[in-house]
Amino acid sequence: MDMRVPPKGQLSFACVSVRDETASIKTFRLRAGSGQVPVIPGQALVLKVPLSSGPVWRSFTVSGVRDGDLELTIKAQSEGGATRWLHDNFIAGCQVDARAPRGDFTLALRQQPELAFVSGGSGATPMMAMLRELAETEPQADVAWFHAARDPDEVLFAAELIELQRIMPRLTIAVTVSRTAPGWFGYRGRLNRRLMATAVPDFGRREVFCCGPQGFMQETQLIHAAEGGASSRFHTESFGGDTGPVATPVPASPVGVAGPSFQLKVNGRILAAAPDETLLQASLRQGVVIPCGCGEGRCGTCMVQLVSGDITASPNGGITQEEAESGYILACSSRATSDVEISMN
Repeated sequence: MDMRVPPKGQLSFACVSVRDETASIKTFRLRAGSGQVPVIPGQALVLKVPLSSGPVWRSFTVSGVRDGDLELTIKAQSEGGATRWLHDNFIAGCQVDARAPRGDFTLALRQQPELAFVSGGSGATPMMAMLRELAETEPQADVAWFHAARDPDEVLFAAELIELQRIMPRLTIAVTVSRTAPGWFGYRGRLNRRLMATAVPDFGRREVFCCGPQGFMQETQLIHAAEGGASSRFHTESFGGDTGPVATPVPASPVGVAGPSFQLKVNGRILAAAPDETLLQASLRQGVVIPCGCGEGRCGTCMVQLVSGDITASPNGGITQEEAESGYILACSSRATSDVEISMN
């Protein structure tokens, strides 16, 4: 297999413009060299970010589509990470490689008319993408949006939400901030059941789309369940965003390998992989870092090329059929059934 052949879904984008949303959040407008790229609101684009330590793949939700261009609204995180590099270096005229938009956190999951969008920080981006779609296709949609921000200056899309409320008469918006400022008259404090009951009294009866930090999403799901909400009507987006130069989120893996194991060769290094652990778990356990985002087969960040061997895979929307046919797999959701060699090149 020619290791120089990229996945068929790999694209090249040019940065058309950058605008400041808040002091720490920017929106990057990208234009594909191959023409308009299909995207479903709620999906994410996986960018190849050229850090000084080497390129890394990171997933960012598409916040909007403008005249065929894709917009990514990104908050700068840790120094040395992908988001910080984008904020400091990615300007109009720059080029970046990417994988085609992917993900199943979309309105296709919707089972009932009454919706609740719950977001924390930059988790507002997929909600805005879906809300813009509803404004165009279903302006009478019943949507309650609850957003949590650190302080008033970091509340995203405030002006546009006011405009959308004029188009969507059944759209309600509640915002809470952890740190208040003079002139703030919205909700205050971290998410809890009492606050949610005040902001969205019928929360348990609504179908929920939730995005934000992992702990925030877990708390929201507990509140929804406590209010009588069905788990089948609670959806989360967990692409993981930016974790610095090395992505670390990964499901728990065995401390050591007991019993039979297969040989796992990663970029020439020989490791061992137990049948019950993923290739990502086996690699990280033995000190070989494969960048990952969600750890659930959804974001495509941990995509590697299968050079040889057999695996079982359970991807969750993070890889396209064309990429799979080109010999690519997701390390976080693939397990060895024979000796295996993979490449991160």
